[in-house]
Amino acid sequence: MEKMDRFQRNTIRSFRNVKKDILDLKGQLTRIVENQEKLMNILSEPAKNSKKKQESESVVRHKTKNFIASKEGEKFHIPECPFAKNIHPKSKVIFKSKTKALNAGYKPCECVKKS
Repeated sequence: MEKMDRFQRNTIRSFRNVKKDILDLKGQLTRIVENQEKLMNILSEPAKNSKKKQESESVVRHKTKNFIASKEGEKFHIPECPFAKNIHPKSKVIFKSKTKALNAGYKPCECVKKS
């Protein structure tokens, strides 16, 4: 009988140790998942900020976009257009909007139509 009691106590102790180990592992896993979520948030913040910055720059560029034409020419261009870059500074006419360029009698270049 005493042998059986000792066996039962050892078995119970073993199961308690296993249960304790499982709970410890569960706690460690929970901490790992929390740390992983924190890292993912930290890593995604620059991407979010970069995207917001690009969007705001795009809005600012779009609002303050000028259009360029030559006094002798028939078309107006965006500043990045190769034709606009070739216009001599003395011949340049700058418009604050498409409407103003159209009202002045200029036609839009393909670069304006694409933007």
